[in-house]
Amino acid sequence: MTQPDDDINLVGAKLKSVLGEHVRVSADPFRGMRVAAVSEQFVGLTPRARRERVQSLAPDTDFVRYELWTPDEAEFMDLGELGDPPVQAELPLWPEALASGRAEEITVRFPSENYGTLSSPVVSTFYSLRGGVGRSTSLAHAARIIAGQGLTVLCIDMDLEAPGLASLFDVEESVTENMGVVPLLAAAEMSGEIGALDEHVIRVAEDVSLFLLPAGRPGAEYARLLSHLDPSAWYGEDEINPLRLLVEAVSDLAERPDVVLIDSRTGISPLAAPLLFDVSDINVVAFYPHPQAKAGTRALTRALLAAKSRRSTEENPCTPEVRFIASPVPATPEVRELYSERAQDWITEWLSVARNSAGGPAFEALEEVVQVIGYQESLAASDSVMRVQSSDDFTVVADWITGLVEPKNALGAPEDATPEPTKTEVLASLQFAGETAENQEIEELQNTFLSTADVDRALAPNTMLVIGRKGTGKTALFRKLAGEPTSVVVTSPPGLDTHRSWTPDANVYALMERELQERGLEWRQGWPALLCLALRQHLKSIPLPDWTPASVGTTQAGGSYLKTDLLKDLKDLLSNPQAPLLVDQWLLDIDSSLDTSHTLLFDALDTGFGNTADNRRRRNDGVAGLLTVIGTLGPQMKKLKFKVLLREDIWREVSMPNKSHLSARAARLSWSNKTDYLRIAIKQAWRSEEFRKLVTARLNKANFHLEKTEVEYWPEDFVRNAWVILASERISGGRTAYTDNWVWSRLADANGDHAPRALAQLMTAAVELERGFEAGNRYSRSIIRPRALVESLDKVSVPALDALEKDEFPELAPVFKRLREISSTPFAAEQLEETSPDLVRLARDVGLLEEVSGPRDKAERYRVPELYRKALNMTRKGQA
Repeated sequence: MTQPDDDINLVGAKLKSVLGEHVRVSADPFRGMRVAAVSEQFVGLTPRARRERVQSLAPDTDFVRYELWTPDEAEFMDLGELGDPPVQAELPLWPEALASGRAEEITVRFPSENYGTLSSPVVSTFYSLRGGVGRSTSLAHAARIIAGQGLTVLCIDMDLEAPGLASLFDVEESVTENMGVVPLLAAAEMSGEIGALDEHVIRVAEDVSLFLLPAGRPGAEYARLLSHLDPSAWYGEDEINPLRLLVEAVSDLAERPDVVLIDSRTGISPLAAPLLFDVSDINVVAFYPHPQAKAGTRALTRALLAAKSRRSTEENPCTPEVRFIASPVPATPEVRELYSERAQDWITEWLSVARNSAGGPAFEALEEVVQVIGYQESLAASDSVMRVQSSDDFTVVADWITGLVEPKNALGAPEDATPEPTKTEVLASLQFAGETAENQEIEELQNTFLSTADVDRALAPNTMLVIGRKGTGKTALFRKLAGEPTSVVVTSPPGLDTHRSWTPDANVYALMERELQERGLEWRQGWPALLCLALRQHLKSIPLPDWTPASVGTTQAGGSYLKTDLLKDLKDLLSNPQAPLLVDQWLLDIDSSLDTSHTLLFDALDTGFGNTADNRRRRNDGVAGLLTVIGTLGPQMKKLKFKVLLREDIWREVSMPNKSHLSARAARLSWSNKTDYLRIAIKQAWRSEEFRKLVTARLNKANFHLEKTEVEYWPEDFVRNAWVILASERISGGRTAYTDNWVWSRLADANGDHAPRALAQLMTAAVELERGFEAGNRYSRSIIRPRALVESLDKVSVPALDALEKDEFPELAPVFKRLREISSTPFAAEQLEETSPDLVRLARDVGLLEEVSGPRDKAERYRVPELYRKALNMTRKGQA
């Protein structure tokens, strides 16, 4: 800790009062104080006696360095520069690095902060404070996975005191004398040059580009050369740096690597420091979450946060990325969860000092930087990683590294190819339908309407009920159906051309309910009368029964049929003592008189009734009555088909007889297929001529022409490739997620359900952000950069939460209030103990809460999905 200036001045004054004027006291960069002095009092004293003399003058001072001379010894010194205060050098060595990591706040500048990538090769060091935690095994499996993805990988064994990668890769016999890292570094120390690396590199596998630069062949000569290596001396002024020369020479290999993976020595070994704090772009720290490893790995982590990689410049400092492997934890689920929580809690504290360039927390989500790997007997028992199948656990580790690799498929056509539209042209023409279906122009809605298996089922004539959450596309479906000449719109959202002067609204429903109650009737007995009147407005030729007034369905003045006319006719029809039987029969007679089939369409049964508590009660009763009519009269009719589009929460609340029978004739809009979900964005983008030209030029094949095929029928690989052109492949910068997976997970509720509106809103906001980004910082990997996607999530989270909290489930108000108080997720289940169990159950059912079970399937924690977390202002547990 830095010494206060007052303390330094006080100690200096004490010493000068005895030793004379030539005394300088300064703070040591690491701890305590340094003293330099020239005094007659040192004459005849040994160095030890001089130090004891100074200490006796300031007995409570922690002196850590002494420079003490007699006047004769200092004859040729410039006393004006006596003991100049030391400047802490930013050397990538253990003392300096660990001292830098003691700061209360550390500003980091990771490449991933701006979702960036790095020019090849990307260098990653695998390190552990202690052995036996799977460091080398993790490196070797990650190397195989990365090479299997088509990248060239070079592994370097820098565990010089105990080399083992050659054995792990089963190529130990190929390592010869004078081959490897140790001979190369030793020669560079003498000559100042690094030898050609090609003759030192071994190909590990024939089917992929995986190579090894071994440490060397252990023996007497190897030990002699190793004993002369002095990594700390490589960072002196004007000194040759063999390590940097070695890393630079990697780029000159005949098989130039995209990725370099370095296996470091454990502990505080001299060579480990520059590997971690200088040459590495991303450090992977392996540890077992045992208390023995906690303090040391904490200090290491803080030092890594304060480091600057070899890519740093004065204008653009660059912090090496840091990731963690907790390994090998016991394989049983309960114990693994325990160790996983412990590891995340520790890492949260270790990373808590890190701040991004804007001053906010540098780590938002620990799941992106931590991987817990359980004990696997097949790995532990194998002598070589080449003889076992790589576990999926290591795919995440590989993704950390490949996420930093600059891709090779940037936008822009090769010189000999057909010219493609520029990104600027495509971006200017992109438009997504982020508004509600009610506010879309009909042409836009028709051009963006996507047919899927769920949608086709919803459109099928025998499907009476279409259920979906708000934003899942019910109204878009309604508008498509309403455009059919055989559709009869009974209820409709306001503002559409399907909403007539007589269409029922909250006032009509309230007065209708009062009329029913006064006559001792129920909603199920009133709806048939309303249906007959609606049919009368659409189909003027339908027969009138002799028991009804001739004026039913008409206006006396000959103008538009109004809500007041509808209410008058309802009152007249229901005034007959036998009204329930007569109206039912009239509806059946209408059905018999028709030559063609017609669909009775119902939408806006949520807002149409109003939003007060009494309105919602009336809505539930009214909808239950309508569905009862559908269940009883629907099967008796041949030409009239019902189609009710209903919000899922209303369906959940409705109580009616034989509800399960109606469920069998229902379709649910849940968007459970990821590829279909991506098609929504692609189809909306497809309206841009420039985007069509770009994608067609990239993806057209001789046997498949995109421009001649509807997006609904594209093969999955074409959909994903078009998505990559639109929104890139990864949430880049060492983050694990592919963009399609990221969107799929972030826009899902706790039940895994998705809404098309949320995706359209995300893409709308992302395009707007990208236009601004592109003006100041061009990005050639895709039309929309991942950063624009990530920063647009807030634009989706707020309306999604509003729909849930204000429109669909206002009764969950106590849960929303409590979640805002809890403020982080996941959280212990006990924190909801004072909340009604029925409300907690409802919150789980509707996708607000995800249950995280512990032993014996008991709910131990709850997690709020990303879709709602941001709008609730909840941090993720583990956010540092």
